[in-house]
Amino acid sequence: MPSRVSPAGAPRLLPRLIIRLLLVGTLPLGFGLPGPGQAVRASETPRSDALQAIRQVWPEEHMDSAIRLAHLESGLMPTARGCGGDCFGLFQIHYAANRSLIAAMGIRSPEELLDPVVNSSVAYAIFRQSGWRPWGVQP
Repeated sequence: MPSRVSPAGAPRLLPRLIIRLLLVGTLPLGFGLPGPGQAVRASETPRSDALQAIRQVWPEEHMDSAIRLAHLESGLMPTARGCGGDCFGLFQIHYAANRSLIAAMGIRSPEELLDPVVNSSVAYAIFRQSGWRPWGVQP
């Protein structure tokens, strides 16, 4: 079987994949991109849902910063989980640290924070109480 690594250690398959991506717009199965005839509309992606939720919840004067923060925290992926499983969603809300606020908003389980509108609403409530401090950044 031929080696997929050149003598210098660089993968030989990579240039072919890049060329195929540039020319055809697809990669072989297993790379997570849609193949021919499998186009995905932007309005059907998790990131578009995330942006729509942030725009729905956050006021205009903080919207750009909120979008930057969600991008930093989760890559705009509504189902992101971090902190060893304790942080949820777009804004990586730490469930235990915000339990009383979350309960006051009628949220009963951490999995509800994976909904982008719920997560954006909790993040905005946290922001109204403490500014950007809970995230440790100024987006």
